[in-house]
Amino acid sequence: MPGLNGRGGRCWKPLMYGNVTPLLSVPCHPCCERQVSSFFVLVQPGPPAEPALTERLLQSLAWRGPDGQERWQDAQVAMGYAHLHADDLTRTPPPLTFDHQVWLAADIRLDERDELCRALQAAGFDASPADCDAKLLWRAYCAWETDCLRRLHGDFAFALWDAPRRRIFCARDRFAVKPLYYSHRPQLFLAASALDTICAHPETPTSIPDDLDEFAVADFLIHGMKMDEDGTFFRAARRLPRAYALCLERGMLRQWRYWDWPTDGRLRYRRFHDYAEHFQAALGEAVADRLRAPRAAVFLSGGLDSNVVTAAARQASPTTALHAFTNVFDWLIPDDERRFAQMAAQAHGVPITFIAHDDWQPYAPHPEVAQPPPEPVHEPFWSGIMESYRRAAAYARVLLTGQWGDEALAQETAPYLRELLAQRRMAALGKALADYFISDARNGFYALRRRFSWARPAAPSSALPQWLAPDFIERLRRAGYFERQADEPPIHPWRRCMVQALSRVHMANDHEYSDPAFTGALVEMRYPLLDLRVVEFLLAIPTVPACLNKRLFRELLKNRLPRAVVQRSKTPLRQFPITGYIQRHGTDWARLSASDQAQRCLARFVASNALRRKLIWNPQQEAQSFVDLSPLSLYKWMQSKVAST
Repeated sequence: MPGLNGRGGRCWKPLMYGNVTPLLSVPCHPCCERQVSSFFVLVQPGPPAEPALTERLLQSLAWRGPDGQERWQDAQVAMGYAHLHADDLTRTPPPLTFDHQVWLAADIRLDERDELCRALQAAGFDASPADCDAKLLWRAYCAWETDCLRRLHGDFAFALWDAPRRRIFCARDRFAVKPLYYSHRPQLFLAASALDTICAHPETPTSIPDDLDEFAVADFLIHGMKMDEDGTFFRAARRLPRAYALCLERGMLRQWRYWDWPTDGRLRYRRFHDYAEHFQAALGEAVADRLRAPRAAVFLSGGLDSNVVTAAARQASPTTALHAFTNVFDWLIPDDERRFAQMAAQAHGVPITFIAHDDWQPYAPHPEVAQPPPEPVHEPFWSGIMESYRRAAAYARVLLTGQWGDEALAQETAPYLRELLAQRRMAALGKALADYFISDARNGFYALRRRFSWARPAAPSSALPQWLAPDFIERLRRAGYFERQADEPPIHPWRRCMVQALSRVHMANDHEYSDPAFTGALVEMRYPLLDLRVVEFLLAIPTVPACLNKRLFRELLKNRLPRAVVQRSKTPLRQFPITGYIQRHGTDWARLSASDQAQRCLARFVASNALRRKLIWNPQQEAQSFVDLSPLSLYKWMQSKVAST
């Protein structure tokens, strides 16, 4: 989940040694517009959908796309989108079709557009960097049909109607940056970029609690989030997993995974400095592809991840007016982020806005956001996080983040050390071991491996929270919830920790929580560290010393930021914010006395007296105590949904 402390390959040839690609500042083509559109597609055999229904679906998206809406339908298919100019460019939204044969709606931001254009031209199709992303997607489908996904790099979710083939084709990007939900029944298929749009269809059952997915509810109460990649809180709605596509053709729905982690890249240089320069080039291209706008915001902290992204942004797109936003605590809990972020922003030469989170009340609704989130969020101070996104959105519609840096540089040495030993490169092995012991003494080795354990935590009935309703536990037992197995973790020959950490369901959930549906802010998150060029580079290089104590990032920043920032150790929040609040105000606010409809709904899953008991908070076991707040988080969401119906 985007936390209050989250303040925040094709680019090389697999040779043993090689030259470093220079960092280029990529110019912005005036027509290179990113198509940020919330959309829906409806397939309904039989009579055409009523215009009132398609208008209802479109209106559920309208607030997400204030820069233009469009809809279209034929006998069995209806499609629409609401457009947001995330890049601050005053362009006309793209049409839903370019040839009246293939119709598409897309929330799309493509990387490596020039390479895609060259591939299209080689296949005999006209393509220009001046084409918008939606048009390049259309051309790619015309050239390669569903196999086009191998050629598309970037963040996207789309729905496409191929009229001659009577085919619906939908897909989602490799890292679940863009959301895509769907509902499928014998006489109805509906896909949309917002869960609320799926729920807006009158045939989607959404009553609370009867139509909730009990596995999702159990995951939320026990783990604080959904643990299934394709799950939502409603049984009738699913989300398409990352790197997946689906086709609906001749009444049959087919899903498949179109991408997996590459294992064939291997990059070796003689000097560590060459790795740093190569990474700088790859990250610079990634940032430039995400900054085709006159101004942008960045979530900046005093840590390394956001600073390496900010430094790349300043170099790759010097004309973009960048503004930093930093979440801080001044008195609620110990926090020195303000001092380090201020030093970093000054060194980057960017203005900075500090957003203090000390005064928020637990579960207080945001005063300017009326719509409840489509699913519950287990964060008492979620309104404060919403405020962070809204403050950034008031400045720009593009928001950079250094999120996923910890996972991308997850420390692991054994595969590389084995490689050196097998090759009898004893001098290199000795140096790698020295780097390992130095890093181990500084930070404690394999801390990240322990943090990013893959398996879904076991939930035997003996270890379940005492406040779960006994009949709910029995229903879960009969349905096989406790026998459910986590998917096998992906295997990678030398970057197992990185691949497993970036494959967890937490990524899909975090990206959902950053969507306007949850933040109430019209701003698009962009993740340069998830660019495929960056990811493939990090998969191909030796982990020692690059990943030890994040040396790769420190190498890039050592001449750009003050030493105190560059040498700073990983610094998570020293205390849960809710612990600081409880130490000052107690826990009476967490106990409910009066009964209402939301409590009656909650009683389906939680013992009826659970929220009337005094919350026992143990500051030495914050994580476990935080689990005991999940019934209140679920209740508050149910209360908001009941009030909005």
